[in-house]
Parts: sequence; C-alpha cells; structure tokens
Amino acid sequence: MIVIVVSVFKIVRASIMKYFWFLRSLCFIVIASSAVVFVLGKTSCDQCQSTNVKCLNETHFSLCMESVAPNQVMSCPDGQICTGLQKICMPRGSTAPSCPSDADVTCPSCDGIAIFVCTSRTTFQMCNGDKITSQVNKCKDNTYCAISGKNFCVDRCEALRTGIQCDRESPLEV
Repeated sequence: MIVIVVSVFKIVRASIMKYFWFLRSLCFIVIASSAVVFVLGKTSCDQCQSTNVKCLNETHFSLCMESVAPNQVMSCPDGQICTGLQKICMPRGSTAPSCPSDADVTCPSCDGIAIFVCTSRTTFQMCNGDKITSQVNKCKDNTYCAISGKNFCVDRCEALRTGIQCDRESPLEV
C-alpha cells in the first residue's frame, strides 16, 4: 500500500512540476512579447520606423520609401491613431500613439481679418471669417509656408530668417 501511495505521489509531483514549468514558460513568453511591443512600438515624431512609416502627429503619417514622394501625408481612419506597430493605425485608446499630440504647437488662426493662414510647415488654408475652410493647399517641394510675405511659400533660408509661422508637421483635421 505504501509503495502505491509513493508511486502516485511521484506521478502527481511530476505532473505538477510539468504544469509549473509550462506556466513559467508561458509567463516568460508574455513578458518578452510585451517588451518587444514596447521597445519596437515606441517611436517618436517624424522618424522612419522599421515598418517604413513615420508618424507625423497622432493621426497622420507618411511612407519612408524611395519609390514614394516623401511629402505625401496620409491620415488614419476616424477614431484611430498612428502607431509604431505593424498595423499602422490602431483604435484610439488601444495603444499609445507613436507621436503624441502636438497641442502645444501654436499656429496662426483665422481672426476675421486674415484671408489665409499657415496650418503646418508646408500647408496653408483659406479663412472664412474666423473659421478655417477644409481645403488644404500645399507648398511646392522644399518650401515653407510664410503667409506674411508676398509669397505664401518661401525657401528654407527665408523661412528661418523670418521665422517658421506654424511648426506643425501636417495640418490638423478640420
């Protein structure tokens, strides 16, 4: 009888050890996966990621490929944010955005007098009184928005001399 109890005890002990080994391995895999997502998924604004995408703000991105013009800005669908993950756009709140909100960037606003305002470094929009219209106008390549001058878009040297009017990478959604 004692031999049977000892044998059963050894079998149960071996099963428990295998179960704990399985749980230990599973916990390790979960922790390692989370670390990879945190390290690889976390990036900053306007930097090409391993996915060949750079997030310009919370909701806009461009592609980092030689075959695609670098100034093409794309937006995530409504309610989604740009991430550093394989799936570029994810539902807001499901993960942190790759490029946090640029709410601290100040740009000119329609004041009832201005006809146009810069809405990013390279875009401007028309004002309708104190409201901005939805049509986004783009400056030519290698030029920056500078509404205060006679030209709406100027080269980099001129923009740096007179000051960048709107240091936002892409316009906010209207």
